[in-house]
Amino acid sequence: MRPTRWKKSVVLGVGAAFVIASCGSSTKAGSTATTVAAGTATTAGAGAATTAAAASAATTAGTSAATAAGTTTGGTTAGSAGGATEGLVNGVYKGIGDFNIDPKKCPADWNDKQGITDKEIDLFVSLPKSGPLAGFGLLADGASSYFKYINDNGGIGGRNIVLDAKDDAYKPDQTKTNVDEALGAKKYAAFMTVLGTANNLAVWDTTNDECMPHLLNGTGAAQWGDVKGHPWTTGMQLDYFTEASLWAKWLAKEHPEAKTVAELTFNNDFGKSYSAGFKYSIKGTGLSVVHQELHEGTAPNLTNQFTTLAATKADVVLLETTGAFCTQAMSEIEKNTTWKPIVIMSGTCGSVAQFFKPLVDQGLTGANTYIIQNFKDVNDPANASDPFIQLYQKTLTAQGLDPKQTTYATGWIYAWFMTEILKDAAGYQGGLTRGNIMLAARSIQETNPLLIAGLTSKMDGMKDAYLTEGGRMAKYTVTDPKALGRFVPSGDLINLEGQLGTYDTVKAAAAGG
Repeated sequence: MRPTRWKKSVVLGVGAAFVIASCGSSTKAGSTATTVAAGTATTAGAGAATTAAAASAATTAGTSAATAAGTTTGGTTAGSAGGATEGLVNGVYKGIGDFNIDPKKCPADWNDKQGITDKEIDLFVSLPKSGPLAGFGLLADGASSYFKYINDNGGIGGRNIVLDAKDDAYKPDQTKTNVDEALGAKKYAAFMTVLGTANNLAVWDTTNDECMPHLLNGTGAAQWGDVKGHPWTTGMQLDYFTEASLWAKWLAKEHPEAKTVAELTFNNDFGKSYSAGFKYSIKGTGLSVVHQELHEGTAPNLTNQFTTLAATKADVVLLETTGAFCTQAMSEIEKNTTWKPIVIMSGTCGSVAQFFKPLVDQGLTGANTYIIQNFKDVNDPANASDPFIQLYQKTLTAQGLDPKQTTYATGWIYAWFMTEILKDAAGYQGGLTRGNIMLAARSIQETNPLLIAGLTSKMDGMKDAYLTEGGRMAKYTVTDPKALGRFVPSGDLINLEGQLGTYDTVKAAAAGG
């Protein structure tokens, strides 16, 4: 990879950013890439859908659902970010919020049309399809499901979106190998939803050096708001620093009796982001962290950690972990008969089918676990009439996938944003190019149809680098211990849209602490 750095390649016209007082990421991976083309579902046991079946599902979902999905014939309608003034102007890509890209700063052989032909747009993702976090591999299948729906309805100006997925087993070194190979192939327009904080940190210098759009990271690390230092990298989900601050705000309002907190923390940047955000947010409150237990990604179980945590008798326990470790943690807490803390868990483990079903199989439930939600639960009966959820359910059923597997729905969320980025970029001056894709990624003004009503999804160039910044607490409620429960809202919705600004704000908050 070339040593060319993009650290000074963006016009730095950052507006004042601010944050409210309480606000403040294993087995050996396979060596061959799995092509998750938009017309193919790779989940074991899932039948491939016919084009006619998917089109029928889209039609029966209703016109309003198709509108929410952003589908238009040809798919070239520019989004609300504009399109008349953004794009390649006098040799420079100019976006909103003072975000500009000078292609002369890119490698000499950089190709703005790489991965984009008259028929296809090629995208790449590295994520775990093996190891303890293998369940997150379903994100790629969910994204491909949505891309197939888009392709069956005209694609992006007649172009099909094709997503290639490669397994990294959640190992950062394997992620780097996958990414280096993908860059060397010179066939991809952009990367999307690479999973894991440490995994993305292992590659983001390289992707920025190579001017590769590295978009919608599958992690809520606050670093993805580093628009100045890493302009080619963006996130999607609620950042962990802010999520932890929402925990603190909720505890202070809903449980003022709680005073002591214990943490189970994944010993990597993912877990530490939660811990830093929470500790910053409780300053000046009556809450205090009395103990923290770290665990590695290779830990066989969490028994020793919870023996120590239970001895603290803390009022609250924070599960700052993800994947199978969330299920293990809930199991350890539920089996303990003497310690019954308030349990708050990372929102990355909100999939009922993926993380709570294994508890039912053990004769446990996970009842009364709290998480922050900002997207609708596609399995909640209260959302049954939502046209986009109806579209999701009917489309997945037609494709031979289980719509109750909410990790697929998360894949749809990422793919919806990626599709809107491509549509917006196609409407910019110069048309669909990699430079315009990057401008569009930092200019999103569309609200995802699966966001909880009252929340927004926006980015504003150098001024607002975080796409989603709000949520509400929800409690996992069980009525039949032998069946899956559901999340029930608990507390007020909080929307901090635009308040975090950029990663500079987070760094300043940490330094101030």
